[in-house]
Amino acid sequence: MRRLNFKKYRDAVFLFIIIIISASIYILSLNGIKIGSFFSDFISDSVYEIYTVVDYPVGVSEKIYGNYIDLLSVKAENRVLKSKLKMISYKLDKYREYKIENRKLKALLILKSSVGNKTVPAAIILHGIEGWFHSLYINKGARSGIKAGDGVISYDGVVGRVIHAGAHYSRVIPITDPKCVFSVIDADTGTMGIAQGFGDGYIKMRFVFNSQQVHKGDTILTSGLGGVFSPGINVGKVTTITKKNYDIFQKITVIPYKNLFNGRYVLVEK
Repeated sequence: MRRLNFKKYRDAVFLFIIIIISASIYILSLNGIKIGSFFSDFISDSVYEIYTVVDYPVGVSEKIYGNYIDLLSVKAENRVLKSKLKMISYKLDKYREYKIENRKLKALLILKSSVGNKTVPAAIILHGIEGWFHSLYINKGARSGIKAGDGVISYDGVVGRVIHAGAHYSRVIPITDPKCVFSVIDADTGTMGIAQGFGDGYIKMRFVFNSQQVHKGDTILTSGLGGVFSPGINVGKVTTITKKNYDIFQKITVIPYKNLFNGRYVLVEK
């Protein structure tokens, strides 16, 4: 027969004895029998200590649960704040976009007032499927008085020429297209020539005699001859010059201004 391990159940036995004694005192007090105050205080203190020990895990659990609820509340508030932050960021981005567009439109308005010819403002709505170096489309056409051959410019410089005018849109070839030909002038030396696209993002300045002065880095502008573009509009800068004794003309390469294909608003010169 196995012996009862008293040490293992000591606390439980002690608690059981305390409960029995407390119950006995309570029953005796109901029958009018008074127990000494010292013994009563001892029992009360013992019961209080037991209650304290038993209540401790409950208090800890309440604190943990309270912290969990607070954490959920903080997470919910965090989600709301993140949503508001995204909205503010979106509005800020739109504000920046409007600010940039406003600056470009102001520059285009200044350009319009400085160009002597009649102009029609338009916006680039699509770059051609053939590639940016081949064509682009604007949102104005024959209904606005635009026709094939008209010059297209922006606040940065020359864009190209209208090759087809529909009723409400027009197709434009850029100045880098071989079909786009117009008169230009070297702003630094006064040498004149004819600009024609290479088809690979560059322009060649043709019919410049070997004896004429053109230097690498010179600024090339429209000359105003031919009636396509107003004079003094930016075309690009000279990158290479090749002279050969057996050639009459120099071979001059011009790179367009860097924002040729990045603009949105243009003017069509009539």
